[in-house]
Amino acid sequence: MNHLPNEYVDCIVNNLDDFRVLEDEGFSIEAELMSLFDWVESREGYEFWNQVFHYIIGEADLPQLPIDIEYKPSLAMTMQDGMYIMNAGGTGLNIRYEIIMKDLPKAEKKAQEQVMMWLN
Repeated sequence: MNHLPNEYVDCIVNNLDDFRVLEDEGFSIEAELMSLFDWVESREGYEFWNQVFHYIIGEADLPQLPIDIEYKPSLAMTMQDGMYIMNAGGTGLNIRYEIIMKDLPKAEKKAQEQVMMWLN
């Protein structure tokens, strides 16, 4: 907490599986940041935490915090690399289907029906 702005500390805390680790005194902030949680699996991603680490050791600026977006329940978006269902059923879960919508007419009938079922 002495090395990072509160918003970044909040991001660290939000990635913890066990908050009891905060009670332990760490050896160094660098070692702690590297071992508290899996950067790759974090909401912010590996590159974000790598840049935070480099900020702590004086080699970079702090990265911009991720923007928090709230999606309407079951918002469907199609992108070039697939289809995304954001906040599926109002659960907060985001789902990505590797379906290229422009190629859907070329797919098997069963696959087409399954995609249409998901969309409904």
